Amino acid sequence: MIGFNTILPLSAETSVEHFLEICRKWQQGSPHTTLTFDNQPIWDGLKYTSDQELMEFVHVTGSVGVHCGVRHIRKDEDGEWRTDVVGYKTAEDFKVAIVSSRAHFDIATYSPLPLTPYIVSLLIRETGPMFDDGIRIEAEPKEVTEENAAELVSLINCQKRNFMPAIYVSKPFSGGAYLTDPRRLAQKLAGLAHVYFETDTKVSTMLRELTDGKNAYNGSIGIYWPNHNFKKFVLNDTEENIGLKIQNYIKRVLNTRKTIDECRWSYVQHLKYQRALDRYRVGEAENHELIEYALKENQELREQVESLEAENYYLREQQQMMFSNELEEQRPLIFKGAEAELFANEQAELILEIIEEKLRSGNCSVRIRNMLESILEANERTNNKEAFLAQVKNALTESGGLSKQGKRELSKLGFELTEHGKHYKLKIKGDDRYAHPIAKTPSDFRSAENNFAQFKRRFF
Repeated sequence: MIGFNTILPLSAETSVEHFLEICRKWQQGSPHTTLTFDNQPIWDGLKYTSDQELMEFVHVTGSVGVHCGVRHIRKDEDGEWRTDVVGYKTAEDFKVAIVSSRAHFDIATYSPLPLTPYIVSLLIRETGPMFDDGIRIEAEPKEVTEENAAELVSLINCQKRNFMPAIYVSKPFSGGAYLTDPRRLAQKLAGLAHVYFETDTKVSTMLRELTDGKNAYNGSIGIYWPNHNFKKFVLNDTEENIGLKIQNYIKRVLNTRKTIDECRWSYVQHLKYQRALDRYRVGEAENHELIEYALKENQELREQVESLEAENYYLREQQQMMFSNELEEQRPLIFKGAEAELFANEQAELILEIIEEKLRSGNCSVRIRNMLESILEANERTNNKEAFLAQVKNALTESGGLSKQGKRELSKLGFELTEHGKHYKLKIKGDDRYAHPIAKTPSDFRSAENNFAQFKRRFF
């Protein structure tokens, strides 16, 4: 089972020897390692072993380039994890694949996705600048301004040949905190994604025109893939760790990508086996050498088949659970839009309200009516809209006009209040698109009631 998968484009000027030394340094400097290291030159087949760990290096010259890297195996209470760091260096480039996987997939010991291996940030730091079609790969977020927005626009519009996704963290119109910390997100996804953020909401307005509205805005986060797919995470009323959710989402999608053959551990081992076979055929190798390679490859293939069979069974079970109507955790019927909610479940309540209106209209077939009624029955109804509007009404219909307490209540509910002559201007989440004038001193109670009714019709 693959738990982590990425490819880093090292500079072609990086030497194989320097790369292999960084691979050794990766575990040599770990406070958790049980291995004992020395400083001897790294050669093909060099191993460091202990009861819990194994590090084995490869260094094989192919027909066009050099295959080099290391496999690290660690055994713990969760099972056995393998991390392969395999590079392929040619005269033009130096690609390195980093893949962590469970050697033996066991449903009983299934665990969440592993953390990004430290070797990723180590390679970024110690091998010089890396570029993804001209975009520098780094562990810091990139601030987007009106002057440099062209780079992000080209990523959102899929005008580049990048292989890493772009994540755009927009700023809330109200000036509040980001949905997740861009700096921390960039550190966690270094070598996996490009992270951008804005400090001025004017950038969102400009991006909307340049990207045909595909940009994230008002605090939402957009994730843009090179294949024209994009996904948005929006503000919600849960305490869910959105940063971790985004990290896992990126990793799961990247895990579906196929590693190029030249950077796969099994490919390099097969290359060595073929060379041993060729030497045997010309009489340069003994039988035992060929048999050793053959037995080793056969054992690895057998383990892979057993692991894939177990994983396939597990995934089938998960799929059945996801689509079963008997479980509470079902596949979402529809995903939230990017507009910020004023109260919990606002978008869900709106969809259910529209369904009820459709049913009341009588303009639907028996089958569609039954389908809509089944959707209503399957979804728990909340009454947050009415409770929210009642609080707004209490504030707006006070005798004598809007009081200091009423202003505080409106602010808590997500409104921004500014004074303009004889009126207040009420903005939803500070968004200029949703502004409404309110008289400071209504002429009578009926005037205040009418003012609230106008507000309700305009926005709800």
